[in-house]
Amino acid sequence: SLTELSLRWCRQRSLVTTTLVGHTNLAQLKESVKFFTDKEPLSDEIMWEVDRVHMRNRLPIFSSNHVGKDWEGSGEIGETIP
Repeated sequence: SLTELSLRWCRQRSLVTTTLVGHTNLAQLKESVKFFTDKEPLSDEIMWEVDRVHMRNRLPIFSSNHVGKDWEGSGEIGETIP
């Protein structure tokens, strides 16, 4: 689920010091706690795919047009300064 991916990704990123979550019922809270405390880390491949999506879409209004769909570590990544 997107909730699981999000919470486990946040847990594995050393620079993420706080994760804000919102719940409308106790079942959602229990689910989030389960995902956040799961001992099994996401694979390096999944972490890399999430990072690639993030690098392409950090600030879409300023995103670079030089990143191809198949970006594998070369080319321009990042926002241009207006």
